[in-house]
Amino acid sequence: MATIGSSSASSSVAGALASSLSPAFTAGGLASGLDTNSIVSQLVTIESQPIQLLQQQQQGLQSQVSALGDLMSKLSDLQTATDALASNGVLAVSTASSTTSFTATPGAGAAAGRYTVQVDSLARAAKARSAAFSSSGAPVAGGTLTLTVQGKAYPPITIADGTSLSDVATAIRQSGAPVSATILSDGTSSYLSVTALDTGYPVSGAPADALGVAFAAAPGATGQDPAFAITSPATNAVLWVDGLKMTRTSNTVSDAIPGTTLTLGQEGGPAEDLVLANDAKATQAKLQQFVDAYNAINSVLQQNLSPGQGTDRSSTLTGDSAVRELQAKMQTLTSAIVPGLSSVRSLADLGVQTAKDGSLSIDATTLSNAITADPSAVNAIFSTATTGIGAVVDGLVNDETAPVTGTLSADQSAMNDSISRLGDQITAAQARVATYQQTLLAEFAAMEQTVSSLKAVGNYLTAQAQAQQQTASK
Repeated sequence: MATIGSSSASSSVAGALASSLSPAFTAGGLASGLDTNSIVSQLVTIESQPIQLLQQQQQGLQSQVSALGDLMSKLSDLQTATDALASNGVLAVSTASSTTSFTATPGAGAAAGRYTVQVDSLARAAKARSAAFSSSGAPVAGGTLTLTVQGKAYPPITIADGTSLSDVATAIRQSGAPVSATILSDGTSSYLSVTALDTGYPVSGAPADALGVAFAAAPGATGQDPAFAITSPATNAVLWVDGLKMTRTSNTVSDAIPGTTLTLGQEGGPAEDLVLANDAKATQAKLQQFVDAYNAINSVLQQNLSPGQGTDRSSTLTGDSAVRELQAKMQTLTSAIVPGLSSVRSLADLGVQTAKDGSLSIDATTLSNAITADPSAVNAIFSTATTGIGAVVDGLVNDETAPVTGTLSADQSAMNDSISRLGDQITAAQARVATYQQTLLAEFAAMEQTVSSLKAVGNYLTAQAQAQQQTASK
């Protein structure tokens, strides 16, 4: 027979069952003198102990599922960081010279070098203006207004006779043509000014192609003809790069020097030297994005595979072989050699170092030396197709996190199935314990009824005996 006694956790399970299934009031032991309610409660507590074990298993699996979700999320972050370096490059280039007629902004694909740049002219937008009107509310002649911008004709705008000058400006803005239309005033007269939103004109065309504003008055119109005329023709930017003449429609030129955007600001000045240099500090900052994403994963792996003392190991991934295999794969990334490269061919060659706890850091001196030795390899380590770090990380993350087929995804799915099965077992066990409790209550109630009946018989017999004794003594 089981010994009556329980832990506080087991008592809470039994208490919950008793409160939901027992009658609101039971006066056990009135006949027998036994505390039958306490006896039932303790027996139910003992019977409920397997439920507590099942719940602990379920909670442990839920913690593991959460840890796997965190791990997969951080793997996705690593993939994002790595893809950015593979696409945009790791090597950073900065401007190492001062110029007055333009500014240079190196970006992805920029390379160290020296260029001579001269700005002959800046790109400007074409402008047209109407004749003078007495005010912005002055009536305009009825007719048809046609806009041509950068060689493209836009649907005609119908102007009703007597429409105000300001309403014509509104109609132009709402036409969909890439122009602005505003009312200007010199203090005496008002003018409708139309300006192309884009600077320059088609390189193969003429300045007149940039903006055309034609108005055809309707017969019998009484308002004033706007009589638009070009007041400022469009111009294209003209610059020279290392003696090569270039014409562009914009003052922002991104295709003259690979990976570098020139913003033209002054024209007519002398030629200036543009010096682009490799920037070790900025390169380290970009590489640090990969290191930070890697270390976030390593932190989760360390917490789960090497939990500290006092940690409930059932709530960690300590015994998960798939997670240990991932850790081994991660550790090979820093030493992986990219085929086809020479002296600089791995993350370790870029100064990426591994500490005892598996975390990464960057040695600035090693990185600087790698940039000096082979700057193109700094990018190639990440961008090389199939074998570069970018491709390797893509493959690793997809193998681990792809829905259904990913190792960690399948692991998580199996755990969720186990959690569901444990839930079913807990529900069934709770039902059995509830039935057991009701059986005990019924049996003890029957016992109390029997004891009560026996006591009643005993009391009756005692009373009869006492009555006979009193009769005999008379």
